[in-house]
Amino acid sequence: MDKLFRNYILTVQTRDNTFLTISLPFTVEFDITRNTLTSANVCSIRVYNLSEHNRNQIRKDVMDYNNLKTVTLQAGYGQNLPVIFEGNITQCWSVREGVNFITSIECFDGGFAFMNDQIAIQIPEGTSQADQFTAIVNLMPTVKLGAIGNFPGILGRGAALNGNAIDILRDLTGGAVFIDKGKLHILGNSECLEGDLIEINSAAGLIGTPVLEQTVINIDMIFEPRLTVCQAVTLNSSTGAQYNGNYKVISVKHRGTISAAVCGDAITSVGMWYGTNALTSVTQQ
Repeated sequence: MDKLFRNYILTVQTRDNTFLTISLPFTVEFDITRNTLTSANVCSIRVYNLSEHNRNQIRKDVMDYNNLKTVTLQAGYGQNLPVIFEGNITQCWSVREGVNFITSIECFDGGFAFMNDQIAIQIPEGTSQADQFTAIVNLMPTVKLGAIGNFPGILGRGAALNGNAIDILRDLTGGAVFIDKGKLHILGNSECLEGDLIEINSAAGLIGTPVLEQTVINIDMIFEPRLTVCQAVTLNSSTGAQYNGNYKVISVKHRGTISAAVCGDAITSVGMWYGTNALTSVTQQ
């Protein structure tokens, strides 16, 4: 991918349940954190100088937490615009800063599921682990089933499950649960998803030297929208050759500016699990 002509499309659900599409020449700033932890991914977006009508249409009070409004941010270069965040708005407001009106959108991905998705289900004897997980996710109204890894075994006796769905799945899987772009995945440490970017090197925009912090290798790249959490990548660094190898991406953080009027950086920070097990690709549902 030639990293020229940064571009974006922001789609926001309005108060009357239509969809507002925002793109250049409006300036957008974003700060996104996606990871494989059992916690909601988060995103902060700032859009410059929307019309008063559009600002009012997407305004949302933080206390109106049961009124779910969706937001999708596609970004990249030219017309190649992968989805880098998909979730729900927690709060949206606008203020004037100097000559500009700034609309701030705070979002989360899977946050409603973590807090509010309650289930009550009977699991019969002889049910496989995978089928048990699938039955639980199918009862969760705000997420879809993603990928389920290798969790062998069947239930020796029936089970009655009642409570917060994420807490139940966390206990059953040992914490191998995460939500990304509205899909719930259950994967072990050596299991990964397929991704569009296979190798991270200087040609792909690698900046500086990889840094090992305990069990995570951290790197920075020129904005790379093709990366997704839990995918496998090959690191090939000329300044940190001791860390070259195959890794599982456990966190992706995008921050930057896309604008037709002002210059600004756009950086992707990547965390990769420094494990020794061979990685196995798992297909999404």
